[in-house]
Amino acid sequence: MNPISVYALCHVVVCLVSCTQIHQEGYCTFYDECGKNPTVSGSLIPAIIPCIYNGPAKPLAGLHLQKLQEVCPMLYKGGATQACCSLEQLNTLQKSLLLSKPILSRCPSCVENFVNIYCQNTCNPNQSLHINITRTYNATINGVIKEAVTEYQAYLSREFADRSFDSCKNVRIPATGGFAISTMCGKYGSTLCNTQRWLDFQGNSGNGLAPLDIDFRLIDNNTQVGQGIVPLSTRVWSCNESTSPEQEACSCLDCVASCPIIPPPVPDSGPFKIGQLDGVLVVCLVVFCGLSVSFVGFLLVSNLYRGLKSQNKDKNDNEVKKEVHLHEVTCTDKASLATQDFLGSLFQKWGTMVASHPIKVILISLIAVLVLSFGLVFIKLTTDPVELWSSPNSRAMKEKAFHDANFDHFFRTNQIILTAPNHKGYAYNSLLFGRQNFSGVLSKDLILELLEFQTRLQAIQFWSDEVGRTISLKDVCYAPLNPTNPSLTDCAVNSLVQYFQNSRENLDAKINMTVNGQTGEVDWRDHFLYCINSPLSFKDITDLGLSCMADYGAPVFPFLAVGGYKNEDYAEAEALILTFSLNNFQRDTLGFELALRWEQKFLDLVQEYQRNPSTNFTFTYMAERSLEDEINRTTMEDIPIFMISYAVIFIYIALALGEYSSFKSVLVNSKIVVGLGGILVVGCAVLSSMGFKV
Repeated sequence: MNPISVYALCHVVVCLVSCTQIHQEGYCTFYDECGKNPTVSGSLIPAIIPCIYNGPAKPLAGLHLQKLQEVCPMLYKGGATQACCSLEQLNTLQKSLLLSKPILSRCPSCVENFVNIYCQNTCNPNQSLHINITRTYNATINGVIKEAVTEYQAYLSREFADRSFDSCKNVRIPATGGFAISTMCGKYGSTLCNTQRWLDFQGNSGNGLAPLDIDFRLIDNNTQVGQGIVPLSTRVWSCNESTSPEQEACSCLDCVASCPIIPPPVPDSGPFKIGQLDGVLVVCLVVFCGLSVSFVGFLLVSNLYRGLKSQNKDKNDNEVKKEVHLHEVTCTDKASLATQDFLGSLFQKWGTMVASHPIKVILISLIAVLVLSFGLVFIKLTTDPVELWSSPNSRAMKEKAFHDANFDHFFRTNQIILTAPNHKGYAYNSLLFGRQNFSGVLSKDLILELLEFQTRLQAIQFWSDEVGRTISLKDVCYAPLNPTNPSLTDCAVNSLVQYFQNSRENLDAKINMTVNGQTGEVDWRDHFLYCINSPLSFKDITDLGLSCMADYGAPVFPFLAVGGYKNEDYAEAEALILTFSLNNFQRDTLGFELALRWEQKFLDLVQEYQRNPSTNFTFTYMAERSLEDEINRTTMEDIPIFMISYAVIFIYIALALGEYSSFKSVLVNSKIVVGLGGILVVGCAVLSSMGFKV
């Protein structure tokens, strides 16, 4: 243990008794900044801590007052404003809040309540009423030794804290569809998060954001704390309230209370019944019986009519035949015969005319085909699935065009899903999370194999004559945090091993730690369990102190790393997911061609790896170009089918219409010209219709 830690430990005992001696209205517990916290490492922002100051709140003016109004408007009282924070503290607080506010920004009242908690802790002129310092250390500032705060207790009214939590607990992150609170509750995620756990995670200096430890104490109403401490209880905005006339309340998606009240559905009148029987069945039976009786009656009448007719055979045969003939030749028969005669005569004249002027007819037909087919000059062939299956004037295409014009094209996705059917699951007793079930695919040997495979894919290279150099992933990848000059680690590659920043050293890390008096070993599984509950964390709660963020600087949400799970049991997932995101360059550009070539190399390497008998994985994979490749493949496969079909038509005409009497006249008798002419007519019709439509 270093000297600073020993000294700080000694001060803990003293601070429990005497660090905050005065708890009364108008007094502070700390003021100004005393440098960095020596007990915090790996923080995303500098862990600046305050100095002890148990004196009266100080009046604010000028820039100091303006900054307070900007950062903590709820404490602004005009020219009479007093506070317990310096201008430097306000600047530091503002930087800290900027990291959390965007996650909650969909709900203004939630943001206001969240900011209010930390403004009250840091700047409230009555700060000493609810803040009690419990740990300090001696810091040297400009050669002067000052007592700096490394831990304090914050006493909050339970109602105040619960209402603040309630205003934030349903806020969503649109990019993931999950709850924002899941990123602010550590190992508990959104499912098990509550007010105390939410505040405890924020007050833990091991989360990578908090500069010091805050012990939040939630006090029930009418409970006396003693020593002059009064739990904080200020205005809280419900999520369905607007914080100002310019702001709107939270949306229904982020606040249940904002959802309109849906009237209860009208009670169902029940099924249609006739007596105790199903009404529809009764009606169907009645109709069926009626039709059956009608049919039987029709048969009986018909037989009776035929019997009566047979009794009249004594009449004159000529008269009977005449009457029968007149009876059988109906009006419909006459109309059909007249139509047939008319059409036969018309087509006979048409055929005679065509046969009499063959050259003229052929020339006129060719001219008509050429004129109608001229539109083919403007035809644009495409294999882009988006253009093939979406109308240019559809709403989807219009929204896509708007997105591309304002936010650039959506990235290209190249994804592999890996399973290991022959690996059995197992149970793991975690010191932090208790007994957890792990699927077979989440074993260390398979994860290391995934890391090796991912590394090979990231190392794909090929020579480009157009560029005159070797092209690698960084030339075509989607790099959201460094798009202009990305390195390989800036490329958006999402997988489970990104929880360990693609580092085998991090995967192999182990350490002993003590939790609630119990000592045990924690390893990659504890880190994984933490990250799937809090993927936005820059530091886990284990003594490993690893970040959950990917090496390219963004979070890897669990549904991007694993698949085949039920509910949110990510540790029991049956598949690993590996995704490479590339820039979606404009078509007909060099960047687009390079991306296609990289994707082809990607597919080749995956297929090679899949054929390797030593691999433990079963693969399902796709590249962005895969669908377009499949369209091209099926199109080429369809061409022989069309050729065979027209050959069958040709043979059919030759066999069905041909009259073979002599070998010398077989070309004439087989009607080859008729067959070719029929195929030619179909082809010309297709070309004409396509050209006319364009």
